[in-house]
Amino acid sequence: MVNDIVEASLGGSQQHGYPMRLLCSRSTFLSSRSNRLLNIYLLRSFTIITIFLFVLLIGCAENKTLLIKKSQALEDLGNSLIQQGDLRGGLEKLLEANKLDPENANIHNELGLAYRDLGAYQKSLVHFKKALALKSKFSEAQNNLGTLYLLLKEWNLALDCFKKAVGDILYKTPHFAYNNMGLAYYNKRDYQKAIESYQKALRSFPSYSLCYENLARSYEATNQWGSAIEAYKKSIYYAPNYPTPHFNLARLYLRFNRNDEAAKELKLTIEIDPEGFYGNEAKQLLKGIQ
Repeated sequence: MVNDIVEASLGGSQQHGYPMRLLCSRSTFLSSRSNRLLNIYLLRSFTIITIFLFVLLIGCAENKTLLIKKSQALEDLGNSLIQQGDLRGGLEKLLEANKLDPENANIHNELGLAYRDLGAYQKSLVHFKKALALKSKFSEAQNNLGTLYLLLKEWNLALDCFKKAVGDILYKTPHFAYNNMGLAYYNKRDYQKAIESYQKALRSFPSYSLCYENLARSYEATNQWGSAIEAYKKSIYYAPNYPTPHFNLARLYLRFNRNDEAAKELKLTIEIDPEGFYGNEAKQLLKGIQ
């Protein structure tokens, strides 16, 4: 009976002129060919997708590079405008740079400075903190944040910032932070620590004229008159065309009735700052001793 079924099946196949053996063989061949075609198609598709993604990544990288270059150009322009005295124009360019490169710590630091100098202290605070969040070892921003706290009269917060700044051995301008530290201590009426801070600044940068002037004020606060006079003279030596050390030295000479020396310094103050605050003050003092 089994044989009948087999024969019947064979017979049925033979009726169409195709032996079962060949039919089975061709079926297998078609299946194998279809698989190969599918594999080729998938391989080509994968290759095309890979190339597309690679080109896309290159395009994104190139686009990001262009954005960064444009941001740098705007940053440079903004800083240039600020140096020329155009704070608002510089701020506008820095904000444009920040939009293109929002994770740039340097731009946030520069925005903090611009807002600080414009009196927008809260916005300044946001950008200084953002700069430090993006770059924790950023002593310049740490020092700048401290100067903002000085303006806000937050002396202890300012000192924390300056101490962090000078604690960085790689900080290139520690004399700025030491000088600012002295200002914080001076305002806290801790004059001895102020003097020590100024002295550290001057060891780091011996020709720092402003620091000598600040040191002189601390010597005055502790009645060290001779040291104060010498510090004012040092300030003048390194910055002879700046009016304040001349004026303050003259004021100190007047305290000890050294009128001739005072008159000389007052005249220099007027010459340097003829229509400014110190020049006008010097004119009034000079009238009183002539």
